Amino acid sequence: MAFTFETLAKGDVIPFPLTVSREEIEGYLSATGEDAARWTAAVPPLLLAAFMVAGLLARVPIPLEVMHTGEEIEARRAVRPGEPLDVRITVAALSQRRGATIAQFEAEALAAGESVFVSRISVLAPPPAGAAKGARA
Repeated sequence: MAFTFETLAKGDVIPFPLTVSREEIEGYLSATGEDAARWTAAVPPLLLAAFMVAGLLARVPIPLEVMHTGEEIEARRAVRPGEPLDVRITVAALSQRRGATIAQFEAEALAAGESVFVSRISVLAPPPAGAAKGARA
């Protein structure tokens, strides 16, 4: 099923495979200045969270005006470089407020069926251009 931000509904699930390579980790560490010695056997959790959001963006066109308003992550165990993951991103909540759309996603990464990483992502889409000012949803 093809998704767009406008057609998302609570409960929709966007699944995709994800593997983070050693080279991608090295690029991240170089860009952030983090100590490479700390991440020889594990994917940095913030990199994994970013790749999960990137996977969502690759599958659901999101308007440029959408703002990432928050994220919580829970690393249940270390993910190894090259470890194949199955990611499921579920639309946890959608609401309207003064014409703006607030969406919450729950992202989960599974390794061989084991839940290894969970992220809760919140975004806000402002009212569409031309929407009546002061209108209430």
